[in-house]
Amino acid sequence: MTTVRYATPLSSSPPITTYMPSASMSAIVPSGVQTTTWAKNLPDASDWENPYGQAEWNVRWEQFTAIATASISTTVQPDPVPSTSLILPPDHGFSFGNDKAANLSFPPGFIFGAASSAPQIEGAIQDEGRTPSIQDFLFYNRNDMPDYITDWSYYLYKDDIARMAAIGVPYYSFSISWSRILPFAATGTPVNQEGIDHYNDVINTCLQYGIQPMVTMLHGDVPNEFLLGYDNTIPTYFSPYTGNTGVVNATFVDSFVYYAQILFSQYGDRVPLWITVNEPYGDSVNLHGMYNFLDAHTQVYDLYKSMGGLGMVSYKNADDFGVPLDPTNQSHIDAANRYQDYLLGIISNPLFLGEDVPESVSSTCTNESVPLSPSQLAAYKGKCDFYAIDPYTAIFITPPPEGIDACASDPGNSQWPTCVNTGTVSNNGWNIGLHSNDYPYLTPTYFRAFMNYIWQTYNPPAIMVTEFGFPVLDEAGMSSLDDQRYDLSRSLYYESYLTEILNCIHEDGINIIGAIGWSALDNWEFGTFDQRFGMQTVDRDTMERTYKRSFFDFVNFFHSHGL
Repeated sequence: MTTVRYATPLSSSPPITTYMPSASMSAIVPSGVQTTTWAKNLPDASDWENPYGQAEWNVRWEQFTAIATASISTTVQPDPVPSTSLILPPDHGFSFGNDKAANLSFPPGFIFGAASSAPQIEGAIQDEGRTPSIQDFLFYNRNDMPDYITDWSYYLYKDDIARMAAIGVPYYSFSISWSRILPFAATGTPVNQEGIDHYNDVINTCLQYGIQPMVTMLHGDVPNEFLLGYDNTIPTYFSPYTGNTGVVNATFVDSFVYYAQILFSQYGDRVPLWITVNEPYGDSVNLHGMYNFLDAHTQVYDLYKSMGGLGMVSYKNADDFGVPLDPTNQSHIDAANRYQDYLLGIISNPLFLGEDVPESVSSTCTNESVPLSPSQLAAYKGKCDFYAIDPYTAIFITPPPEGIDACASDPGNSQWPTCVNTGTVSNNGWNIGLHSNDYPYLTPTYFRAFMNYIWQTYNPPAIMVTEFGFPVLDEAGMSSLDDQRYDLSRSLYYESYLTEILNCIHEDGINIIGAIGWSALDNWEFGTFDQRFGMQTVDRDTMERTYKRSFFDFVNFFHSHGL
């Protein structure tokens, strides 16, 4: 009963596959683009004649008077992960689906790994040439934790990658900070050499340890450049933020394509999986922003394929799957369909079906809706290699008391334009599932229904679960590290969802090609450290990482089912 078992690390790094011809990479670099550096310790710079010089860089940080930093200011070389850290946890004695999935295996080549994002783990927001993103301004000087330090992974990334390899994680999904690569963001502006070098080393370190990199270009950290001198008084009915996020800026699309050019020219040969935009609905502000995201993604996809890219490209959808509270009530079904139209259909319709945005959107958002032409729809259709979805949980949907039509015709209604009610308690009085510390509930049955909904609605060539995870209830309030590590509810979350993925593959015939857990570390969840999604703890004082049992259970599930 006390046999000591150890995690299986990745084997030595495999040969590196080239995903893009070097000739294409060198040819794509725009002519006349300069590479330079900036420094945060040159406050008296006077090169005002240069619109992208040190003095203008300093201006971007004028509102920040006291940015906290950690004691580490250079990249840390990783220590070997001690074998005592790799002892597997005891069997938890529970199983969600042994009767259904015990003998089922993931198909060869199934992708699994762990995820993070630059604004949530890097910290060092002012270091090595980076300029502010909208996140820095949104959470600057707020009472809750800002993003100055987070996990300090900007300098500890080698340790983070080594720890994932030691526990046997073959894919690492991370994002690149746009404002680290292009501090002035826009087309033709100078490239930050230190940013280029940093992410080159992140990618090379992954490959050195046998981990395949999966790169997201934009994960909620739109450069603040797009707000400078731009009208901020715009309708914001999609975004959870109050005010412009920069996506509606007239220069956003061209600037994003320019940014993608730089990334492909530097990293295209070594990255097999690209995500253009993370969860566009929440950052779009409004329908105009969604159109910009649609155009930006499509142009970047075409650019990648024109360069001979051999990897896969998509964008990530976010959606708490909306199910009718009463599936026998047609008004509840209509409301649930409307909810999905907004969360998924605005971009998924053109990209996967070659169809205009759903009628429930165009007939409501009449001030911004523009019919897409046949040539536009032909250009959009098929511009995703798989359907990327972040299906954390499910939610019950009902129509508003006054009815959908009455709400949709009244832009002053607080529920406009989606015009549905959401809830988590069923008709029989029970929660939809086990509650976490935040919005996710453990809802594996609805998870499987969600995969079927996507497969049958959008007919994608494949589906990848690009984020899913569970912040354990009151984990931040646990005084004992041992208690934090024994995160059984998170293990059950992953086991149940992965079991349903196996059932989707073998029973429903859905081509699900991967599952990426959120997240590799407890991180900064856009304003707080209390929502702990991580499969590793991070000591906020020492930055020491510690595996939780869920990380072992997560990886072991794949190993015990054929991978």
